[in-house]
Amino acid sequence: MTSTTALFVDTWGWLTLRDRREKHHVRAKKTFEDFVAGGAAIVTTDFVLDETLTLLFRRLRFKDKPEISFTDLCSMVVMRELKIRKILTEDKHFEHVGFGFELLP
Repeated sequence: MTSTTALFVDTWGWLTLRDRREKHHVRAKKTFEDFVAGGAAIVTTDFVLDETLTLLFRRLRFKDKPEISFTDLCSMVVMRELKIRKILTEDKHFEHVGFGFELLP
């Protein structure tokens, strides 16, 4: 992979690709599609994806719970799958989601 065969996509890029209302949506989409069509590697990081999904959740879902981050949502999924009910946190939204989590201490 070289700098000419790869495209790094930042949070702004992912959000602009997703949101047709963004003023640069069409240009960003064309650029992205051109790189993909040319066989380029699309590169990003876990941190960018975390930030992107957090912002998307705030814009599109859980509008009544704006303090929930994507990281917290992932934690809730893990807790539910492992049947963990107790959590050492002060984040009240773990109670607000209605999954029966018990905040400690």
